[in-house]
Amino acid sequence: MNRIGRLAFFFSCVVIPMAALYAKVNVSEAPPPSSPVLITFGNSQSYRGINMPSPDPRGNFWNSVGAGAVNSPLTNAAGEVTTMGLSFQFAAGTDYYNGPSGAIQNPSACVIDTDALGNLGVKEAVYHYYVNSAFQIQGLDPKKVYSLTFFGSHKYSPSDYTIYSVCSDASYSKAVTSISLYVQSPGNPGAHNSNKVATLGGISPQSNGIIYIKFQGTNRDSSVGGYLNCMQIVDIPRTNAPPPRLANPSP
Repeated sequence: MNRIGRLAFFFSCVVIPMAALYAKVNVSEAPPPSSPVLITFGNSQSYRGINMPSPDPRGNFWNSVGAGAVNSPLTNAAGEVTTMGLSFQFAAGTDYYNGPSGAIQNPSACVIDTDALGNLGVKEAVYHYYVNSAFQIQGLDPKKVYSLTFFGSHKYSPSDYTIYSVCSDASYSKAVTSISLYVQSPGNPGAHNSNKVATLGGISPQSNGIIYIKFQGTNRDSSVGGYLNCMQIVDIPRTNAPPPRLANPSP
């Protein structure tokens, strides 16, 4: 696997295995969400990556992102330019190998349940992944709340599942909320995740319009074992009081 660099970085938030924490907001009178933003982690500039065909067979437009530069502006699934951008803080690596296509360097070899994964169920989108990384979604509206859906999939990982966390700032040291997802079947590491996603709802950007996201494995060495293949962002205009901020789960 290509290594982007050795990183002297330590995750300090306490892992909450298989727990989804939601900041709730009443949106019954809100306007409909705008078109989602779809992101695949890897592109033609990343190690053994590809650019996602856009639009996909369902007519949705995608953003193929990499750690080599700021990815901006992002487009939504309707092909419209948004104010959003994505910038990596650090990344431990990227590849396709042992992802949904196994050892075959071809997206058509990916084995997934396309219906179960919804908008994310596209072979080219799930084909590659980034490992144990942190990144910012920039240019968000602080007056809105967002839903973040993650798909991670890998075979023979040292961790069965990955933790996806939203953090309070660019230090990525304080998790506001987290969710976990099995990237491979427990007890059968040769069976990659093919049909499950993890969703964090009611996420508020910081006042600077940024959401800080990191993901990591759950084994003793947190520098390996965390995977993110693709994700979806949906914004929901806020009509009521801001959703409660969840306390840092660390003591």
